[in-house]
Amino acid sequence: MGVAVTPDGKSAYVADEVTARVLAAGTDTLAVTAVSVGEGPFDMAIGPDSLFAQSADVSPGNVSVIDIGSHRVAATIALGPPGTDPFDLEVTSEAIYVINQGAGILTVIDPRSHKVVATVTVGAGPYDVAVS
Repeated sequence: MGVAVTPDGKSAYVADEVTARVLAAGTDTLAVTAVSVGEGPFDMAIGPDSLFAQSADVSPGNVSVIDIGSHRVAATIALGPPGTDPFDLEVTSEAIYVINQGAGILTVIDPRSHKVVATVTVGAGPYDVAVS
């Protein structure tokens, strides 16, 4: 589903909703590493520091944080019960913003501690989040 490329362009991360994995691919080597995450990874984002890739895992209501250096899940952040549906995310140096389509909320996560710091009700069926 979602794809994110590291700022240096050397790696791409692809959410594979069907297999519940994120595929990390070297853009120059084309080597692929599969990382198991929560059910239904749907969208991907990478912060400006290129340390972690984040996967919005729709089915369990989680965000999986993948260490780019080791291709392992460094943290799993629970956003709510199944049906919360983390659908889209954006990452800045200050926050991870996750739109939860099923719950109608925006979740804000601290990118350093991987803890939820705020939730904002946005209404029914939000589809996307953008940060400038």
